[in-house]
Amino acid sequence: MKGKCLNRSSMRTRKLIKEAFLELLAEKKEVSRIGVSELAARAGISRATFYAHFDDIYGMIDAFEDEMIDRFFTDATLLATDDYEKFFDAIFSFLEENDENYKMICKSNEMLFSASRLNRLAIGKFMDLVDRDPKIVNRELIELDIGVFFQGILIEYIKYCRGLSAVTPRDLRAYAEDWYRRFLRERRVA
Repeated sequence: MKGKCLNRSSMRTRKLIKEAFLELLAEKKEVSRIGVSELAARAGISRATFYAHFDDIYGMIDAFEDEMIDRFFTDATLLATDDYEKFFDAIFSFLEENDENYKMICKSNEMLFSASRLNRLAIGKFMDLVDRDPKIVNRELIELDIGVFFQGILIEYIKYCRGLSAVTPRDLRAYAEDWYRRFLRERRVA
């Protein structure tokens, strides 16, 4: 992958490319309808500059997905926490901070893979919290419970991003907080 060590100029160029890509994705709705020439023109760079940073459009998408996921899962609050409330706060704060980008990204079916990947990582982190919690005693169907919850949140969030639901991220946060309190009440020793 190109661009492992980036200077300020490279980071600025990649930011321009990302912004241009998100604009085009919002307009065209499909990655396959976006060409490098059009993307470069929108970003105000040459094709050669684009190719100095990425092999192709899909390589660029992979790099941005990796960047997003790395930023989320290297968050010190999220990684260091063994507190359920802090975990949910970190997730929903991240979504709020990146709301406009996610609204554009979720409109494309091709981008749903990254959402699923992020969802799997969140499930894994939550399972780590559960596995380290000595008070959790009721483990029957626990992975299914957690998986269904996170998948439901993801689907509702995508519907919100696509304008198909009146549910907001604030509503999802409130629901998640209620869910984990019930989850802990039902599965912990009193």
